[in-house]
Amino acid sequence: MSNHAKDVIHGDRRADRRYELDLAVRFTCQEWGARTGLGHTLELSRGGIRYWTETPPPVGATVELRIHWPFLLQNVCPLELDVRGTVLRVDQRGTVVKVSKYEFRTAGERSFEEMDGSKILSFVA
Repeated sequence: MSNHAKDVIHGDRRADRRYELDLAVRFTCQEWGARTGLGHTLELSRGGIRYWTETPPPVGATVELRIHWPFLLQNVCPLELDVRGTVLRVDQRGTVVKVSKYEFRTAGERSFEEMDGSKILSFVA
């Protein structure tokens, strides 16, 4: 046996850092048709999102999440984080979605159109 101690890896070894954020979320599930659900996020990372809802979609379902972002674009325009992904699991700790695509979108009544008269990007929540 070697004199070297076994190598032990401590801490979180995930590729993407997770952030504990409690943000409002609306979601649609392709398997449900046009129905939507409501909930709130528990953890976000670039690769996945865990959120809580009373009506979780089924494992394997394709979902679109619209997350209310707590910061304004240029201190004027509300934002939403639009996420698409697949439900990996549903348990007592929430629903976990593997992210396949995400982007920020402007939301609400105010948009770039109000700022300079040209419509660069708009999204009505």
